[in-house]
Amino acid sequence: MRISLILIATLAVFMAPNFFRASWEGTAEAEIAEAESEPRLVAAMFRSSWCSACRVIEPRIEDVRAEYEDAAIDWVKFDFTLGRRDHLAELAEAEGLSTIYSDAAGSTGFMLLIDRDTNQVFEMITMDYGRDQIRDALDRWLVVVERLEAEGV
Repeated sequence: MRISLILIATLAVFMAPNFFRASWEGTAEAEIAEAESEPRLVAAMFRSSWCSACRVIEPRIEDVRAEYEDAAIDWVKFDFTLGRRDHLAELAEAEGLSTIYSDAAGSTGFMLLIDRDTNQVFEMITMDYGRDQIRDALDRWLVVVERLEAEGV
């Protein structure tokens, strides 16, 4: 009995923060409905409540994301936590990211910066990136996407 209580308490400590972080939360159906008119640059987070790397990278991304609310970036979250992954394939298809989702499905702890039109992965942001490096990556790829759109590519 004592071991069970210790196990439950340990799980609660490690998993509780993920249930209270709701800034990217929403129903997959609502995200699918909005996907058709989204920007070309996609920031796709692959995460789960059990992922330790996610606990490192998500607060950094959240801090930086607040500065890019008006930028032409589509923020997509693929949450592989049990009970939340039912509609992820449909979300990926609606976002035009089926191939990338298939290649990365089940992997967590990173964010991909993707060109929606070509499905090219520009950069993989991992827990090794600090907030400044995340900002630099977003700025760099926003400029690239603007140039591609200006050239009609």
